[in-house]
Amino acid sequence: MMPAMAATDVQEIRTALREMLAAQRRLRGREAQRQGQLSYSQHGVLRVLADGELHSAGELAAAADLTPASMTKMLDGLERAGLVQRVRDEVDRRRVAVRITAAGREVHDAKDAAIGAAWEEIVGPLEPEEAAAMAAALRRIAALYDAL
Repeated sequence: MMPAMAATDVQEIRTALREMLAAQRRLRGREAQRQGQLSYSQHGVLRVLADGELHSAGELAAAADLTPASMTKMLDGLERAGLVQRVRDEVDRRRVAVRITAAGREVHDAKDAAIGAAWEEIVGPLEPEEAAAMAAALRRIAALYDAL
């Protein structure tokens, strides 16, 4: 059996997590100031749509962890920018689905490459065991948050 972590180790992990969450908030704040650029949240929506399938606004809101009202506002902006297209269901005209456009795919792919390069720079040098431990730790923290 492995020895339990010291309280200082637990506190160090909690501090590191707060730092990571603060960095994520700063990222979102910076993105709000960058007019004309795809935000991390918008990229997440385009990432779902990049599968080429039609998706409902409700599906996209759930995937992005946004309220339906926030998703509608985001989709309005993405549609104005020509990155997504709303499409009426041919069977049930009350239903509207969303698909990515060619321009949306291009913007998504560029942002995806930039994000991928940043991740690769930071986590690419990790040994496989370190990467596995990091992924496991993040999943445990997600489970902790879900249990609170």
